[in-house]
Amino acid sequence: MIKILLIEDNPGDARLIKEYLSDLKNIEYTLQIADRLQMGLDILENEFIDVVLLDLNLPDSEGLTGVEQIFSVIPNIPIIILTGLNDETTAINAVKMGAQDYLVKDKVESELLLRSIRYSIERKRAEEDHQKLLEQRIRALSIIEAQENERRRISRELHDGLGQLLSAAKLNFGMIDFMNSANKERTTEIVKQVDSIISKAIVEARRIAHDLRPTTLDDFGLIPALRILCQEFSKITGIKVKFQVSPTLERIDPKVEIAIYRIIQESFNNISKYAEATDVSLDLYRSDTQVFVRVKDNGKGFDTDNITKSKKAGGGFGLLNMKERAELVGGKVEIISSPGHGTELLLEINLDFFSNNNHN
Repeated sequence: MIKILLIEDNPGDARLIKEYLSDLKNIEYTLQIADRLQMGLDILENEFIDVVLLDLNLPDSEGLTGVEQIFSVIPNIPIIILTGLNDETTAINAVKMGAQDYLVKDKVESELLLRSIRYSIERKRAEEDHQKLLEQRIRALSIIEAQENERRRISRELHDGLGQLLSAAKLNFGMIDFMNSANKERTTEIVKQVDSIISKAIVEARRIAHDLRPTTLDDFGLIPALRILCQEFSKITGIKVKFQVSPTLERIDPKVEIAIYRIIQESFNNISKYAEATDVSLDLYRSDTQVFVRVKDNGKGFDTDNITKSKKAGGGFGLLNMKERAELVGGKVEIISSPGHGTELLLEINLDFFSNNNHN
């Protein structure tokens, strides 16, 4: 049931609109008629209305004033302007203000009126759905940004706090040899053991700090951070990584950089856990408006049809997280794989996403 409000002071024009609507057999509707703008505003404040048919020249409003006042009451309601032949310019300006459509009264007929009503309602709903999606993305990006800031804080505390304390402890333990002569041999043995433990703790603290938030990413950008990621990955796993990058890829939006870094990091994590690979290639290049990433391994591969049924091979939550991260910055992720033929991750990100949606 479509609830229509007609704001029209001319009884003849109001009667014609009513007749046009009554001729329609494939629509259920209710029609209320107001001959003053204020009467229409009172109805809008107290009842749900799907669409407003608005005459621009009323006894208590003229021109675009009516559109402004209706939007002040219900900002998102679809409005169709009813205008005479000599008022088309004003009607077009009303559409620019947010009205969904305009109809010239002398040219209105039943099917045209129905199409305009349905189009206006559907277009407004699509705009609202799009706005809700953008708001959800903004909220999700805000959450991720807060998480990244917390990672950065913890990373610095690990590096600057715990890391320095462990380093100081290591230096102090080195002095025990010169301070204890009662059981020199035993003391030396204990010192070596403790020294080894502290050295491992320092390495582990640095690794955790880097995984939480690589300072290189903040200070120097995506490419240097990825080079270090590839080196560390090869060092820890023994898997060779070939990294190729487009020379035109300069600094981009920090939100996009961290998204790309986290997706590649997650991909490497999946490879080390499940792929049984010996070689990985990472390719990164861009066009004027897009960034493309490819991560390819020579591992055992998997059946992509079962990817949502398994947490293995990058399926389940790992792939879901990568896809969600990509979508939040205007990108998409595709996985290509089959048993015995390795796995390929393709990431494509639209760099105009933030500027087009005022996210900068």
